[in-house]
Parts: sequence; structure tokens; C-alpha cells
Amino acid sequence: MLKKWGWIFLAAALVLTGCSDKEKKDEKAPGTEEKASEVEETESANGKSPVDEDHAEERTAVGDVPTPETIEEFMDIQPGELTKEIPFDKETSPWPNHTPIKGMEEELKSGMGDAGESTTEDVFQSLVYLLGNSAYPELVNEMASMEPDFDEPLLPEPEDVKGSEDKAKENGKAIILLDASSSMLLEVDSKQKMAVAKTAVRSFAKTIGETNDVSLYVYGHEGSQEDKDKELSCSKIDEIYPMKSYNEKSFFQAVEGVEAKGWTPLAGAIKTAREDSKSYEGDLTVYIVSDGAETCDGDPVKEAKAFASDGEDRHVNIIGFNVDKDSADQLKKVAEAGNGDYIGADNADQLKESIRDQWVPSSLDIMSAQWASPKSSFSVLTQKRDVEKLSLTLGHAIQTEKHRLEKAVSFMEEEGMISGEQSKELTAMAAERDQKLNELNDELLEKKQREIDAEVERIDKKINDWADRMKKLREEQGR
Repeated sequence: MLKKWGWIFLAAALVLTGCSDKEKKDEKAPGTEEKASEVEETESANGKSPVDEDHAEERTAVGDVPTPETIEEFMDIQPGELTKEIPFDKETSPWPNHTPIKGMEEELKSGMGDAGESTTEDVFQSLVYLLGNSAYPELVNEMASMEPDFDEPLLPEPEDVKGSEDKAKENGKAIILLDASSSMLLEVDSKQKMAVAKTAVRSFAKTIGETNDVSLYVYGHEGSQEDKDKELSCSKIDEIYPMKSYNEKSFFQAVEGVEAKGWTPLAGAIKTAREDSKSYEGDLTVYIVSDGAETCDGDPVKEAKAFASDGEDRHVNIIGFNVDKDSADQLKKVAEAGNGDYIGADNADQLKESIRDQWVPSSLDIMSAQWASPKSSFSVLTQKRDVEKLSLTLGHAIQTEKHRLEKAVSFMEEEGMISGEQSKELTAMAAERDQKLNELNDELLEKKQREIDAEVERIDKKINDWADRMKKLREEQGR
């Protein structure tokens, strides 16, 4: 047996079952402790861990670290006991350290014990337990959890669009104000509000941008929610996509960099939009996606009224995203003062549906919608590139672990801990593990790429089906 394993197994079993063991001990009759001690001594003498049979499963789980055979098993892989504090960048470097076990030699010797007396398989699993790459849990799970995220156009059904002639009129201008205050860090439907809002705003811009110039302002994205940052956070309202025709790549990049951080200068955002748009002519609508009321001591009702007073074709529309009653009451007043509409949305689906049914004109050009398919767009290439980048990093981690295991085997042979024959067998096992992990990496990469392609096909089919139905409807109406 390996000297240290009995104690490692015992510690793990005690951590996992400490409470139940304590309850059992309290219930023992006087004198049973001495018998238990005798049993433990007997088991130790026979090479068994001093843990009762009830915990054999927990004990085995600590040392049983076979090479994963499936992606699911790869996702459950744990870092090595001696490597779990190594920084991520070192564990994923494309240039493995020439002395990857430097500083671990004594712990390795102590942990491996009389390796020469154990089976080669046991020695190898012990090495993996001690030296497994610490970056695997983060890398594999991040890669496995990646989901395709395309800004599909919002396709309105004529019967669902209420008063669309009064909404975002074609050939006008649209100003989008995106709330990035700290409350947007909260979750709804297990997703961060900010992420949900970004997707909805991109989809809306992609759709409305077919027939309107678009600009995007963001507020609440500076400082923090702390009092010391209030002045900074309340004074920063930035136009991150200037008023112009819609460009998918530029708009995507502008939204992607937004982080939710601070306070909510709603009044300041409306005022800034008004001041920047004084020279604009024709239809102009401000669209606000917010999850809360003003927190910067401004008067958003006053500012919305001032904006609408600059012209009869100026409106302030608001979607209150997962807001409480007080916030909803204020946002409704802001929309009313801005000669616009207020819509409430409690979750991601309602947010997208509200934008589609209330803000997207029913006369959206059919051919424009068809061009909005993500097929062959930069976003497909971007998402595949992101998956490939993670896969490449995972490959570096696998290479680092193989290099470390090989060096550990060489060290143990030099120290006389294992024979030359064991050294060859262990090196071969490290190569086999390396091959299997790389196969799983490739399998996961292909799986993610297929998911991206499938989502693109789904959206493309949805668009084309919608376009066909709209064409038939127009033909039936003689248009």
C-alpha cells in the first residue's frame, strides 16, 4: 500500500460523515470504544484503512480517479491535491514548465510512499490524484455550458401587433437607452438580467435597424452602487453606438462591452438623449429597457415631458423589466409624460415578446427580415472561434498535465521509488490518458460546433417560414 493513502482516505471519510459518526458515537454503550480501537488496529495491520465498512464507498471515491471516458465524466474531474493552487495561466500555458514538479518533490515522495510495492495502475491513479491539472474543472465546464446566442430578428404577427402604425415608424430614428445599473446583476430565470437585456436589445436593434437609423446609450455602467461612487455613476451617460444605420458587428461589439455596475440616472439619460438629438428631424422614439426607478435624484418624468415637447413625432417608450410596483409606477408616469407606452415584462420571454409585439412595426419589410438570418454572419464565426479558443486552451492544459506526469515518473525512478519497468508502464499510461482527454476535447468541440450550426438552421428556418406566410398574407390582401 501507499503509506499516506490510509490517512488521506480517513480524513476524507471523516469530513464527509463527521456528523453521522458523532451521532453514532454518542449512542455507543460504555466499553465499545475499546473494541472499536482493537478492530481498527487489526484492520491497519492487515493493510486496510482504519475506517468502518459503512464508509468504504467514500474511501474508494477519494483515490479512485480513472481517466474519464465521457464528456460528463470529464466535467466532474477534480484538480490534483498538490496542484490545485497553481494559477490558471500556468496550467494552460502552451509552453509547459521544464521543471513542472519543482517544489513538490518532498510532498510527492511522501504522498506516493512505497510505490514500488503497489500495482502500476494504483501508482498511476495516485499520481493523477496528486498532480491532475487544476484548470480542468473551470475549462471543461465553461466549454460544456456554452450555448449558441444569436440576435434573431423579432418577427411580428399582424394580429399580435397593437397599433403598430403609432409605434416605431419606418424611416425614422430610434434611440435605445440601456440600463446597466447594479440591479441588472441580479438573475431572472437563472440568467443575469444584464445578459437577457443585451440579447433583447441586440435583437430589437437588428430588426428596427432595417428601416431606421439607430443609436445606443448606456447608463449606470460606471463606478459602483456604493455612496462614494454615486456622483461618478450618476454623471456618466455614454452613447456607445452613434446614430447611424445599423451594422450588426459594430452594434454587437458595442453592447458586448457593457457591464452593470452602479446607480440609475434615468432622468440624466433621457436629458442627454434630448440634448444630443435636437438637430434630428422626423420621427424619433426613445426606447428604454430598465429594471428600476431613478436613483440619482433626477426627475425622469420632467425630462420625458421635455423630450416629447420638442416635436409631435417624439416619444419615450419604456419596458420595465422585472420591476417592483413602485418602480413600475414611476416608469409608467415617465412613459405617459413622454407621449409613449409602458410595457411590463417579468422574464426573458416576456421581454422579447413585448418588444416584438409593441415596438416592431407590422409592415417590416419581408426581404429585410430574410437578410437578418445569422447564416454566414460574423456572429457565427465569432462563436465558433470562442469555442475553438477554449478547446485550444484545454489542449494546452492536457499537454501540461502529461508533461508533469512524465516528469514525476522520471523523478520517482531516479529516487529508486519505482523500477525501470514500472517507469515505462507509467509513461505509457500517461500517453494513453493524454490521448483520451484530447479525444474528449475534440468530441466536445465538435458537439458545440454542431449546436451552433443547429441554432443557425433553426433561426433561418423560422425567418423563411415567417417570410413565406407574410408573402401569402400580402397576396391574399392584394398587396
